[in-house]
Amino acid sequence: MRRLIDGYNVLFAQGLVGKRIGPDQFRQIRTRFLNKLTAALGPVESVLTTVVFDASASTTPPDLPPVSTHKGLTVLYAVKEESADERIERIIAEHPSPKSLTVVSSDQRIRRAAARRKARSITADVFLTEISTPLRKSKPAPPRADPEAVRGATLSESESAYWQKAFREVDEDPEVRQGLGQAEGIPTDEEIAEIEREVEREFRDGKYLSP
Repeated sequence: MRRLIDGYNVLFAQGLVGKRIGPDQFRQIRTRFLNKLTAALGPVESVLTTVVFDASASTTPPDLPPVSTHKGLTVLYAVKEESADERIERIIAEHPSPKSLTVVSSDQRIRRAAARRKARSITADVFLTEISTPLRKSKPAPPRADPEAVRGATLSESESAYWQKAFREVDEDPEVRQGLGQAEGIPTDEEIAEIEREVEREFRDGKYLSP
């Protein structure tokens, strides 16, 4: 668990809970709230989140289990404790790594309990703003190269000059000429020019990288 939420505190901050509603209405409101919460947090964060509700007779049916899950969320009802505040305080006090815990409540008592153990605490309003704002925007995928555009590309002046110079140096190198001698099959100037054109065509097709 790395997020602990004071359930009714957040519900009241949303303006979803009035003073005169019965257990059935509370149940419907809780279910809608938990559905929206899991949708906003996502599956991973939901599993790491615990929501605590009061379990008074006016808000909770008597047969409601003290611990349940809702789409990954852990949902606790303060059945034996006097209030949800006491249950939340106890969870904070017993948490093995309180500095990694975020406590969500506008209740000063709970915020002081979080501060004593150096847990992060945020108000219900801040939390509602956080989950309504995307944490990150997906970056657009880089544009894919157009094969036709690649095939139609031409060498730059510097690239063309490089390859012409390279072939000219090879053609004029005395050792190369001596090694080749006048053997049959030595390329003519016209054949060398054709080789240069072939290299340029292959370069346009992406077979070579510029030096």
